Amino acid sequence: MRRLTRREMLQGGIGVAAVAGTTLWSFPGRPARAAAQPTVLKLGHADTALHPAHMIATRFEDLVKERSGGSLEVRPYPVGQLGTMANVMSGLTTGIVDLSMTASGFLESFFPQVQAIDLPFLFKDVGSAERLLDGPIGREILNGMTVKGIYGLTWGHYGWRETETRAHTLKTPADFKGLKIRVQPGGVFFAMFKAVDAVPVVVDLSELYLALSQGTVNGYELPFLAVISSKLVEVTKYVGLTNHVYNAGALMASKVRLDSLTPKEQEIIRETAKEIQPFWRKTIAEKSLENRRMCEQAGLVITEVDYPAFQKAMEPVYTEFRAKIGPEFVDKVMQAARS
Repeated sequence: MRRLTRREMLQGGIGVAAVAGTTLWSFPGRPARAAAQPTVLKLGHADTALHPAHMIATRFEDLVKERSGGSLEVRPYPVGQLGTMANVMSGLTTGIVDLSMTASGFLESFFPQVQAIDLPFLFKDVGSAERLLDGPIGREILNGMTVKGIYGLTWGHYGWRETETRAHTLKTPADFKGLKIRVQPGGVFFAMFKAVDAVPVVVDLSELYLALSQGTVNGYELPFLAVISSKLVEVTKYVGLTNHVYNAGALMASKVRLDSLTPKEQEIIRETAKEIQPFWRKTIAEKSLENRRMCEQAGLVITEVDYPAFQKAMEPVYTEFRAKIGPEFVDKVMQAARS
């Protein structure tokens, strides 16, 4: 038998190693090579998966994935999945939560200036609200969020806030006397319903259906969108068209998390946030009308209210929060809202 030369042995060894390597990586269940994993960004919001806000968050998700070529993935988490909105906002400051979109009421305790845009009957229509939010005042509020480790990206809308109850029709301030009304956790909301002699109670949205069923509260103040998406239509009888708050919403990012991304990825998040704004507002406007019709079809009694009477009753709210927020800023907001 002929003995193999050293060269032949080495060549054979390389061949065996190559075969072994090929066999190893082609073994069933093992990848051909390690694929680059996308960066996943958690987006928490305050509404159920049935709410249009989730549709907007999903649209944001799709655009970011498309524009990043799959290197970024936004994963929306509806109400409660990342904790309460207080948990979500705290998570933004530390980077535990990456993104959030929520109504202005949940921002008031973090950013006191936001209280100014939630003052009752501040805006006469959608146009005046959008001009203020898209102008210098809106940008000032968003830019001011960085002091808490949050980037304010853009303003959206959650639908005008109405007032709903199981008790009786709501037309004048007197109709609210003694009613236990669920309010958002913002100080302005608490103050405006105290001004009409109601009893404001803070209840998490995920617990509101049960609270109404058990009589813990008699009513609440939410847009038609939430009445349908949270199934509150089943435990509601009357709606007063108070339109007391425009109900702005903000899309925000954790400063810690956004700063950790590449400059290109940061640009994708920021630009997509701006570009989603028209879709956000259009979707809310269309769904608000649709959800109002659904409430009417379900038998809810919807009534107009005495606006001048409510405005007069809630004047003390302006006096109280002008001092708390700062007279100059509140005056600037009021002037801009009337323009």
